[in-house]
Formats: sequence, structure tokens, C-alpha cells
Amino acid sequence: MIKRKIYAVVFATLLVPFLHAVPAQAHGDKVVPQMVDGLSSDGTRLRTIFDFTSLTLTLSTSLTKVTLLFFNEDGSPWQVTIKSSDPSVTSPLTTSSYPLNLSPAQAIRIETLGTGDQRQGYAILRNLEATTDLPDDNQVSITVYYEIAKSNGLGGFDIFETVSVPVGQPTVSWAFPVEIDNSISPALRTAFAIVNLSDMPDISSNLYVSNTTNTVTLDLFGTDGTFQQEKTFQLNSQGSPRKVAQYVDQSPLFSGLPATFRGTVFASSTGPVAFLSLQETPTTTTTSTGVKFGQQYASLVPTYLDSLRTNTFMLLPQGYSLDGDIPVVDYFNDENSSVDAYYETPWDLLYRTGSTTTERSLVPYAGTISSIGVLTTWDEFNALMVEDLSKLNYTTDPIDLGDTSANLTPGFCFAIKTGLGRYAKVMIWNLVGYSNSYYIDMMLAIQVFK
Repeated sequence: MIKRKIYAVVFATLLVPFLHAVPAQAHGDKVVPQMVDGLSSDGTRLRTIFDFTSLTLTLSTSLTKVTLLFFNEDGSPWQVTIKSSDPSVTSPLTTSSYPLNLSPAQAIRIETLGTGDQRQGYAILRNLEATTDLPDDNQVSITVYYEIAKSNGLGGFDIFETVSVPVGQPTVSWAFPVEIDNSISPALRTAFAIVNLSDMPDISSNLYVSNTTNTVTLDLFGTDGTFQQEKTFQLNSQGSPRKVAQYVDQSPLFSGLPATFRGTVFASSTGPVAFLSLQETPTTTTTSTGVKFGQQYASLVPTYLDSLRTNTFMLLPQGYSLDGDIPVVDYFNDENSSVDAYYETPWDLLYRTGSTTTERSLVPYAGTISSIGVLTTWDEFNALMVEDLSKLNYTTDPIDLGDTSANLTPGFCFAIKTGLGRYAKVMIWNLVGYSNSYYIDMMLAIQVFK
């Protein structure tokens, strides 16, 4: 049997004010794991283009202030010559740290000029702005790609490839596909870039002030699931290498592979990293001047194994809303907030307070719900699969959780069909009462099928 009891919280007088007066937090750093710049002796030019857009859409004149930082592979500042689309900035300029001040919905492009010696590194967008009750306030979107061009002998350059570089999600466990064909020339090969995130640059100096090594392990499997090889290497926080960029079949990684090979690398690290993988594909392109180029690149999306978990315990306080897709409860807004608590967000349910102190209910908003009832064992809840949930009858009718309702008990279960079309199963795991309040909060067990 599932047995839980109402618990009287003695610090309720501290808890409730906390929910309404939480200090704002900064958005933090976003890492671009690969950027390139420079001109080589054979006339190949590399440039990186950054597009930034302020996601703030409120009627505000305040600016979102962020800083773009450039780093060499060893973590030292990289002095890069850039130009900016911001009319208030004199371009070009050479810098390793570039501040951006974006008005609501403003977009700014930063381009490296590809004029120095050819090299590669990485970039960090540092956002120290505070969060607000609107999740898009002070957020900045990033689109990054680098451009590969060849001198056409006429004073200009012919662009023959652009390579998308997604912002690196911090991870310690991930997988990515591998394909190699060395029987053709130029070869078809998989490459990757990885940056150590175990230490981040100091906020005041933008320099790395500590050194935490990070061990990366790569396990290679064939398409039939057979283990092939394991390789490990070290990333540093200070000094080379903080970042590694190379082909999968390049020494000192996987050697002795067949001329043609397809498979998957399962990777792990002792600390967080940012990762990018690319597929280099042979092609033949001829420009108007007869110059031929032989490679194109496609960004490969890794699978973040440490982000696959879809079950969680979470507290749903009375008067707050649940987004079943993430899932998340936003503590900035409750049912009494003057700001619209459902602004631009697909809140699926509101745990609403009734007209009396003994009334409360789960009210659907973007989602719909279906009552499952009280389950007597944990195994019964675990046995509910997405196929079972899809067959239930979902409505917009509230679920009664008042003092006299049989639903207000540990073990009561319900299903959500979210506003984005996913299914989630939910169990009341525990009830939390307060010695000086009629509010009853719920500790929920949730699994989202996605």
C-alpha cells in the first residue's frame, strides 16, 4: 500500500513569503564549441558569423547587456578582428571581449573578418542579466555558423560552404553517429569539437583562474552493436588542451578501422563539456573561375544521454501552475499575481484555490486531464505506459481536491494530455499541510512520455 500522511510544516511562516519574494538569478553562460577565423597560404578564408536577438518583447526601454568572449584552444583570450551591425559601434575592431546592448527584439550580427593567421577556438556568451517573471525577458538567442571561402584570384572570395554550429548543451554523457569512408578521395569522415566546462572564466576578469582536469572516455560500437575500441584523453582548464577538435579516426583516437565504417560513439566525461560533431562529405563544386572544392559539412545532433530522464518528484504548491511537458512549476507567479501567470507559456494545469478554505481543484488550461483514481501499489503506477494513457478520456473538467474529496489522498493518480500533445502520468505521492494555513501542497511523482 502507498501510505503517506499530512505533514504539518513548522516553518510555514517563512515558506510562503519566500515564494513571493525570490531574488532574481542571472541567465549565465552559453558556449559555442567551435569558431574559426583566418586566411591560409592556399587562399582559403574562414570566418564565423554570430547572430544575436533579444527575446524580450515587453514594452520596455531597458537594454539586455551581454558579452561575447573569444578563446583559443588552450583557454587563453583570443584577439579577433570583427565587425558589428550595431550602428553605434565603430567597426572593424580587434578584441577578445565584445559587449552587446540589445533593445527589445533587436538583432545584432557579429562577423569575424578572416584576416589573420588561420586558427580555431571557441566562444562564450556571458549573460549576467536577472531573470524576471517572464521567462523570455533578458534572454538572447544565438545562431552561429562559419563560412569557408576560397580566393578567386580576382581580389574576392567564392564561398563554397557554411557550417552550422549549435550552442553546446553542457553534458557528461552523450552519443553521436560515426561514418568513415577512406576508400574515396577526398574521404568521408566524422569530426568533433569538445570544450572543457569544468571551470568557467571568472566574472570580473573573463579569465580562467583555476584548473580542473576532465577525463573524456569514448567507446566506439559498430552498427550491429559490437564493441570496437575505447579511448580516453584529458582536457585542462588552463593550458592546452582545453578544447580538442579532430577527426574520429585521427590519432590518438580510433585507429586501425576498416576503410569504410559506420557506428556510434558513446561518450562520458568526469566533468561537464560542450560538444559538436560534424560529418565531412566529399563533393565536387566548380566556380566560374574553374576552382574546385571537395568538402561539405553537416552538423550532427548528439543524443544527450544525461537528459533522457523523464520522471521526477516535484512540489506543486496550492495556487500555482504546472507545465507537464518540461515539467516545471513557476514560482514567480501564482493565481493571485497581477501579472498574467500564463503569458506565452503553455501551462497545462492550475492547482486552484476555491471560494472557501476547504475547496481546491486541478483546473486544465492548455492541457486536458483524465482521472485514473487511487492506485494501491507503486508497480501499478509504473505499469502505466503511453499506450494506456492514450486510451483514456481527457476533458477540461476540473478534478476536485477539496477537503471532502476522496481524491485528496496519497496514491491518487491522473493523466495529462499536455498542450503540446504529450502524455504524462501523475501520482500524489505526499500531502504537505501547514500549521497556520488552510493550504495543502502536493508532492507529485510525474513521468512525461517524450
